[in-house]
Amino acid sequence: MNFNTFFDIITNLSPLVLIIGTSVGLYYFKHLNTIGKLFLLYLGVNLLIDLTSRFLARYLGNNLFLIFVITFLELFVFITLYQKLIKKKKLTIAFGVLGIVYTLIESIFMESFDIKLFQPYSKALVSLCIIILAVVYFFELIKDEEKLYKKQGYYLSLNSVILCFFSLQFLLFIPINFLVSENNKIIGMYAFTINAVLLVLFYLYLTYFIWKRGRNLKQ
Repeated sequence: MNFNTFFDIITNLSPLVLIIGTSVGLYYFKHLNTIGKLFLLYLGVNLLIDLTSRFLARYLGNNLFLIFVITFLELFVFITLYQKLIKKKKLTIAFGVLGIVYTLIESIFMESFDIKLFQPYSKALVSLCIIILAVVYFFELIKDEEKLYKKQGYYLSLNSVILCFFSLQFLLFIPINFLVSENNKIIGMYAFTINAVLLVLFYLYLTYFIWKRGRNLKQ
């Protein structure tokens, strides 16, 4: 199997995983708590973004602006998640406002029709905000043993996955100007393939999380 074949498989696997995840979420919808429904929304909207991205890339040749849609989605879902989980509510609000303002400014003034001029950092900034919130939640769990073992212990693995996923995405999106350059197509292709693999794995975990929570609450 060559690299191009692997890339095609991974990119085509993404919508399939999203369809499965959304279907699982809809099946268990009545039995999901707020966080489960939040992840269902995340998977469902990502499915629409994925399909729209393919359509725009095929017929218009440009889908770069969708990165801002993804950024806003991640802001809403994960700021809402940590607003519910952590004690430092003002911190989540501050990061939410920071992410919204910066992403809005970039989306308005960024040139998204010329790949050479497309230099967004909002995705990396939002990933960094989520990383910090995940670390804060880790420390809160460590300090509160009752919360860790009795109330919210099952969120420990979820928080670990979120921390790993957004840490790796942060490392990928920091050099995005270099990766999307016309002179670095090969490096960019490898980076975007790694990102596609990360997304598929993250979607699979969220699907598992929804299935497990939905099944447990259904019983």
